[in-house]
Amino acid sequence: MKKNDNVQEVTDRWQYIMLAVAIFLAIIFCCYYIISQSRWGFYTAGGPVRQQANVLGADESTPSEVDGANDTGEMQPEKDETESDAEPEITKRAYLTFDDGPSGNTGEILDILDKYDVKATFFVVGRDESYYDDYRDIVDRGHTLGLHSYTHDYDKIYGSLADFSEDIEELRNLLYDVTGVNCVYYRFPGGSSNTVSRVDMNTLIDYVNAEGLIYYDWNALNNDAVCGSYTPEQLVDNIMKDALQHDDVVILMHDLESRHTTVESLPMLIERLRDDGYELLPIDENAPLIRHR
Repeated sequence: MKKNDNVQEVTDRWQYIMLAVAIFLAIIFCCYYIISQSRWGFYTAGGPVRQQANVLGADESTPSEVDGANDTGEMQPEKDETESDAEPEITKRAYLTFDDGPSGNTGEILDILDKYDVKATFFVVGRDESYYDDYRDIVDRGHTLGLHSYTHDYDKIYGSLADFSEDIEELRNLLYDVTGVNCVYYRFPGGSSNTVSRVDMNTLIDYVNAEGLIYYDWNALNNDAVCGSYTPEQLVDNIMKDALQHDDVVILMHDLESRHTTVESLPMLIERLRDDGYELLPIDENAPLIRHR
């Protein structure tokens, strides 16, 4: 009997051991299962979002990006495209300038400019008393009065520095006496790039600068002084061909009795420039320097 009792005791002990091992293995298996599932994100906050991001790929949006939320789940304000993405507005400026006046066309030019509320610049020459009212009218209507030359005779103007100086001073004094304006803007006859002057142009430019004058050339022109047969439409096309290449454009035209087509082209030119985004202004202290040299 005693022997049977010992066998039963051993059997019971192994049963306890086996049960303990089974429980231990069960615990190990459960722990491994929990840990392995956690690795794949099923029990991690935000895990499914990360998985979707991997599926979508780097070029596609996650749900938080679509909804406008950041990583913390907070909503972000929508981007204002008008503030950040809008192209900066480019200011385009056009300066209408008329050389060689006044003439019998000056009054009509001024009336057209008034109609369109445009101010321009007149680089005038010396005229007799019958044109004094035109000088004054240019100033009274708010336009810029500039110096071109008294005689517009290239041989006299560009014969020597003394001749050049005398021509400028004669016109400057005339305009001051007639209008009370001390003119400071100057345009060389033929431009600063002319090749007819017998005096080095750098010498004349130095003189102009020393006298406190500011000279202007041009970067668009209608060629009305070269050819009198252009139609108004052709004159405008000549200008626009050059003008559209610049944000700041100084336009050369002529106030001549024999060039009424220039007057006729003026309304069309103003409208074309405005349609292309140009603001029309007179030359003043804010105007950019347009020079050939």
